[in-house]
Amino acid sequence: MKMARMAVLLGYFGLLGLWIVGTIFSPSAPHAPKALILALATLPLLVPLRGMLYDRRGSFIWLGLLSLLYFIHAVGAVTDTSQRFFGGFEIAFSLSLFGGALARLRIKGIS
Repeated sequence: MKMARMAVLLGYFGLLGLWIVGTIFSPSAPHAPKALILALATLPLLVPLRGMLYDRRGSFIWLGLLSLLYFIHAVGAVTDTSQRFFGGFEIAFSLSLFGGALARLRIKGIS
């Protein structure tokens, strides 16, 4: 139980921190401001935060589905040579979040 919760927290705060640091230190995109990119990337992670901290089952379902979207983005980022480092970390954090959320759901009972 404790390992699953630690995996969720590691994946969650790892993704959140990685997106914040990656957006701030990335070269500026000519077509979108950094604040918009940061908001679109981190706001979906902030929605299930309270439920995750209070150990609610619905939040872990949401986090599992959300982690797959970040995984898809990370696979695309790994193919770009300039984003390969951040893409690798994003893959690791999203898999940690998915695995931890799945383990928490199995511990709590899905039905």
